[in-house]
Amino acid sequence: MRYLLDTCVLSDFARGDANTLDRVKATLPGHIAVSSVTAMEVEFGLALDASRARRLAPVMRAFLGAITVLPYDAGDARATGALRAALQKKGRPIGAYDALIAGCALARGLVLVTSNEREFSRVGGLRIENWRKK
Repeated sequence: MRYLLDTCVLSDFARGDANTLDRVKATLPGHIAVSSVTAMEVEFGLALDASRARRLAPVMRAFLGAITVLPYDAGDARATGALRAALQKKGRPIGAYDALIAGCALARGLVLVTSNEREFSRVGGLRIENWRKK
């Protein structure tokens, strides 16, 4: 496992973003994972909009079925707690779901793939790649 995909990357994939599609296709499925938090965010988005769910649910669920969905564990919780505290002390907190995803990436030594570089760049030690960019 090398890469943890943020929720926005799955949105880019579903929308057919060319650069994201190229990177996903060029990366072995065994090297890609998402956090169970991302899987929840996908399901939440589908549950909000029946029309979107009809269009995207088959694609999103097939994609999630082809890669690893990592359950949130105690190591992730420790990393998330530490990074949230560090950012809070600096007066630069990030959103709760983003903190959970970043904590998972940090705890497991994975590169976080996201187009939300501004939010995640505040997390010390987190390696980030943006597959939307060439």
